[in-house]
Order: sequence, then structure tokens, then C-alpha cells
Amino acid sequence: MATSYAYNDNILLTDENVLSDSIYTVAPKLEWARNGERLSAKVDGTAEWYRYQDNDEYDDTDQWYNAILSYRPTERWQLEIQGHASDDNRPDRDIETTGMVLKNTRRKRFNTSATASYIFSEVTSGGIFAALNREDFDDPETSDRRDYSIFLFMNRSLEAWIARTTGHMNAGFSHYNFDREYDFTKSAGSYDFTYMLDDEYTVDNYSFTLGTESALSEKLNFSIDLGGRYSQSESESTSRQRISLYSMETDPLKESESYSSWGAVGTLEISYQGERSNASLLVSHDLTPVSGENGTANRTTVRIGGSMKLLENLRGNVAFQWYQNKSDKEDSTQNDIDTQTWNFQTGIRWELNRKVAISGKYFYTIYDKREAGTTAERNKFLIQVVAEHDWLE
Repeated sequence: MATSYAYNDNILLTDENVLSDSIYTVAPKLEWARNGERLSAKVDGTAEWYRYQDNDEYDDTDQWYNAILSYRPTERWQLEIQGHASDDNRPDRDIETTGMVLKNTRRKRFNTSATASYIFSEVTSGGIFAALNREDFDDPETSDRRDYSIFLFMNRSLEAWIARTTGHMNAGFSHYNFDREYDFTKSAGSYDFTYMLDDEYTVDNYSFTLGTESALSEKLNFSIDLGGRYSQSESESTSRQRISLYSMETDPLKESESYSSWGAVGTLEISYQGERSNASLLVSHDLTPVSGENGTANRTTVRIGGSMKLLENLRGNVAFQWYQNKSDKEDSTQNDIDTQTWNFQTGIRWELNRKVAISGKYFYTIYDKREAGTTAERNKFLIQVVAEHDWLE
């Protein structure tokens, strides 16, 4: 169970008509886990009731559900299935994970994935990963999304040449489909014009990377994967018009565009785990679908964070995130996307005992929509109490 109070001075992350408010949240969570030698399972569910002090039209409840099932049928095989379902509506829900801002519209998301890995020898292992994803929005003008991905991976120990090092090889294919269908009406005196639009956007993306993972010391780990990708995109727009005075509907007008591109793909991770402190660095770049935006973007991510034990039960933390989401200028199949987001976070966590902890956090965000020429800033203060209890003890 988590309860929190937050003050947000720019809830919608806009550069004008800024909306600020205090937000009260209660989030009970139920989790069940079983760990065995061959079979492990975990299921959890969370409901977030949040209430705004002055703007009660934004009051709502978000729900999150997760499940993981892992099974090892033999010493060489490892199988895993994961599932996720969520129903969320906060306007700033994605700013700290993707750098993008969604409108205040409800999103229902379902995704599942399966992994099968096999140990070929003492130095070589590999497998396959497959995933399905679906997003539906209540707003008809916001694009729903369907996609699936398949990846083949291979790992090989490089101990014979470099101590504590493993080599990676990954090849993948992803298919993304965005679709929206809506209409709007304009009045012209004694009759109305109704415009009906149907937009569909699809992307096929192929990627290949090579990399290594190395334990530089007992406390320091390093990994890097570099490669390239090739993508093909197509858009098709169908529009019709209805005139109420004559009960007449025009023939569908179809427009289509196609585009292909090459790009770089890469991930760099460094992590440090000490007795009293830890730190991590992540740098990544890839072609990524943008939720609710009817398209994809080249996303570059930089994350730096760390924490330190100040006292026996008191820990401080700090983190910085930078996101750039940008579509190709030559791509005529989708709308321009060009945003940069800076997130800074700091806070402390005090564990009163094994079951109760209090934390305080401060967030500062800059959201730069470069294609629109607007910049928004946000300050958010959060105080949270988390209590846990094992009912099966």
C-alpha cells in the first residue's frame, strides 16, 4: 500500500494556460510469488486512486496488472512468459519513461511476451524472444496501436580471450500498425458538412547488433551493443464528406505514401554496486513507436542515476534523464516529431522498519517541442508512505 501527496505546478506540461494543483493518491497493491527449483511465478495488481484538490475533472483511477511464469524443463532449457495489462489516464504518465506527453485521454494497454533460451555448450547459449502489444485510446482522434516483434539472440563466453566477458548477437524484426478513424462536423447555416477520416500507418523494422558484456571488477559492470536497422513505412489516408442538406456522401479520396530508411542502433550500460552506494549510466538509440502519435521516432536516451546510504536506514538518491524523439525530416508518411525532454530528480528514503518507509522527492522537467517552437517547465514535489505486509508469513 502506498499513499502520497504531490504538488505539480504544470500538470499538462504546456507553455501557456498552465494548470497547477495538489494531488492525493492511494495505491493498494497485491502481489503473489512462488519460487521453486524449476517453476517460478509472480502475479501482482495495483490500483491508483488519485484526486485533485481544485481540478476534480481530472480525478480518476489507474490500474496495472503483471504476471511472470518461468519454467526450466531441463538443465539446458529456460522458458518464460510475461503478461501486462493497464488502464491509465494521467496526462504526464509517460514523461519520465519516454520523454513524451499524452493528452488527458484514457489508454488501455495489453502486451505479452515469451522467451525460450537453450544452453548449447559451456560457452554458448541462445534463443528466441517474441512479443505482442496493443494500445487502445478512448479518444477517436488518437491512434490505436498494434505491433509484434521477434528477436533471435546468441551469447558466447569470451573468457579465452578477455576475462569475465560475454559476446552478444541479436537479430530482430518488428511490425508496428497505427490506426485512427474519426469524423468532425462543421455547420454552414441550414446544413452541415461532416468530414470522415481514416488514417493507417505501418512500419516494418529490421535490426542487427553485436556487443559484449564484461564484469570489470566485483563492483563494476560494462555492456555495449552496436548495430544498424532498416525500416519501411507506409501511410494511407481515406477521407469522405457528407452534406446533410442533400443526404449526399462523396466518393472516398485515398492518399498513400511510402518511405524507407537506414539508421544506427546502440545501447551502452555501466553499473556500479558498492557497499553503501550504487550508480548507473544508460545511453541508447533506436527506432521506437510513439504512443498515441500515429508514428515512430528515432529515440535517443541518456539516464544517469545513483544512490547512497547516508545513515543505517536513510538513503539519498539523484537521477538525470534526457530524451530526444525525432522523426526523419524526409519521411512524408507521418507527422513531424521533434521533442527534447530533460528530467532531474532527487530525494531521500527513510525506512522506519522492515515494513514501512517514507520518501520525499523533487522533480524538475523541461519539455521542448521543437517542431512547435514551445518549451514548458514543471516542478513537482512528492511525499510518499509505503507499507508492506506478508500475509503468508
